[in-house]
Amino acid sequence: MSTTDSTVTAQPVVFHHLTFLDEGDEVTVGRPDIDDYVHLPSDGAALLRRLVDGDTPDQAARWYHSTYGETVDMTDFLDTLNELGFIADDPAEVVAAPTVRWQRLGAAVFSRWSLIPFTVAVVAMIVILTQRPDLIPHYSHAFYTPSLIVVMLTLFLGQFPFLFLHEFAHALAGRRLGLKSRLRVSRRFYFIVFETSMDGLVSVPRTKRYLPILAGMMSDLLATAVLICLAAWAGGLVAGVAMALALGTVMRMLWQCYFFLRTDLYYLVVTVLGCKNLHATSRDLLQRRIRRLFGRTVPEPLPAAEVDRKAARWYSWLLLLGYAAMIFSVGYVVVPSLVFVTVEVVTRISQSAPVPMVIDSLVVAVLVIGQFVVAGLLGIRERRLNRSPN
Repeated sequence: MSTTDSTVTAQPVVFHHLTFLDEGDEVTVGRPDIDDYVHLPSDGAALLRRLVDGDTPDQAARWYHSTYGETVDMTDFLDTLNELGFIADDPAEVVAAPTVRWQRLGAAVFSRWSLIPFTVAVVAMIVILTQRPDLIPHYSHAFYTPSLIVVMLTLFLGQFPFLFLHEFAHALAGRRLGLKSRLRVSRRFYFIVFETSMDGLVSVPRTKRYLPILAGMMSDLLATAVLICLAAWAGGLVAGVAMALALGTVMRMLWQCYFFLRTDLYYLVVTVLGCKNLHATSRDLLQRRIRRLFGRTVPEPLPAAEVDRKAARWYSWLLLLGYAAMIFSVGYVVVPSLVFVTVEVVTRISQSAPVPMVIDSLVVAVLVIGQFVVAGLLGIRERRLNRSPN
């Protein structure tokens, strides 16, 4: 807080609806209607509270001086608050606490009572898998039909409802807390993805953030349980489609264990521990360990908060576990699937299979190989751009 003298006005300041979350030395203050939040020191937040409660700047400045023994530059302080959008230029334009749609639906979906069907479905899946090990998701479940094109369409189109369900669960769990969570369609590389924005999550107590963070994984687990139960009950083509979709859902759940990425589990750890930038700190520590192991020069560690340095001592090892999970998923599903498709295509062509099956195989071969070629070219292009001096 600045400690210079200044001339202050005697008129109260009009504010939009603000939220305050005390987190020890810092207080998170923000406007939930526009999802704009800032961290203020505790004394600055206390001064702002006085203004919001109706003190004039002159009164708030005198209170600050009597409480903290310093003179505050109220002009500078008010200019900062105005830049943040906290101050209303006209009392008629004051934005009150925003109303959030689907808050009741979120409260119902994530109530204690909803744990009953969720638990029943998961327990039922576990019982079925103990009695039917053949229903444990395996790469072979993807090829439930001789048509490879149908397999690819099932895996490609069938993933979107479950991707939407994953992100919608995040958004709905945020709405339950009155947050303006938003679900939008975006892309990563050339993949269409759903993304959830929950900027307002920083404005609620830490323990209330866990459910919105885990909601997506909970929906994945529920979807897997329902699909496996459906496969065990229905059989036939329905079972084949259900197991193919279950395989894709399990793969996405395994992806959450890629700790070298910022997945839901990463944000859970960061939230529980109150870290600032655990990802960068852990990567830096792991790289320095590797350089030390090979006898190379070890650079100075990156600047980091103490809580990040402490957590990185063990979280950096989870990065290696994440790489192991990725290798497992590639070896368990991706590579066997590619080998199966390759052998199937070669066999059909060499054994003069019916023309429709040959065309089916060639189309799939082009699509499968093509996506890896495109990904490789994009990777090379990105690397060249990163190396470019401009």
